[in-house]
Amino acid sequence: MAMTEEVLREAVSDWVEETTPRERIHSVIERTYDAASADEIAEQAETTSKTARKHLAELSREGFVTETSDSDRQATLYKRSSTSLVLEEAARINDSISKPELVDRITEMEAEIKKYREQTGVDSPEDAALQDTSVDKELLFEWRGTARNLRFAKAALAISQAEHAVEQPHAG
Repeated sequence: MAMTEEVLREAVSDWVEETTPRERIHSVIERTYDAASADEIAEQAETTSKTARKHLAELSREGFVTETSDSDRQATLYKRSSTSLVLEEAARINDSISKPELVDRITEMEAEIKKYREQTGVDSPEDAALQDTSVDKELLFEWRGTARNLRFAKAALAISQAEHAVEQPHAG
């Protein structure tokens, strides 16, 4: 056990030596889905609370972090913004699949959702769950997943098209 703790301490020490406080705070926020205080983030990022607050404010202005107030704790809490998560997922999709393949996949997912709607007679998995308790739970799970994936795919396509517009401002 002592050997494991020593290896962990050495890894943390290397991380602190090889990165800036801002990079460490960014790294901690990338993995923070539940809101956390600047003190909690500072502790994980091996920096001071004052430094964490400074960089968290910058990351908030940049749209990477969302700030919320916690009246119970009388503190500002921080977490990764949903916009940055969507952009990251869209970039991952655009890096892994060509635009024509993405368009084809969107068409396939739209057809799947149309089948779910025809099969259940409602517009969404939430409506299906509310109106008919006998609807197959696996079908609802798949429908929700397909709908979620479709939203991300459409976001990726929109970002790809917007990037193209920026790169080729006068192209049709």
